[in-house]
Amino acid sequence: MRLLKKTLFLQFKNLEIRNFMEAAVLNAPMNSVQLHLLKMFSFTKSDESLKDLQSVLFEYYRKKLRAQTDEFWNNNNLDSSKMEEIMYGHNRISTK
Repeated sequence: MRLLKKTLFLQFKNLEIRNFMEAAVLNAPMNSVQLHLLKMFSFTKSDESLKDLQSVLFEYYRKKLRAQTDEFWNNNNLDSSKMEEIMYGHNRISTK
């Protein structure tokens, strides 16, 4: 029963935060990047063009994410054994 209450509370809290974030995004003024993308998408008349533009954007952000993760990996001297330890190790912090 306690677990159910905790789960429901977390789901409500998550929904509350998500709704707040969506409202903040919808009410915020657009920045220059968003305005430029909106203009670009206004020229997209077909589903094929839309998919092409989405692919370009996806590839751009994929490359940026890859560069950041590589930098993080190198700066923190990570290797596969450290990743195994992070993923499967017992790194609990005592609350007492």
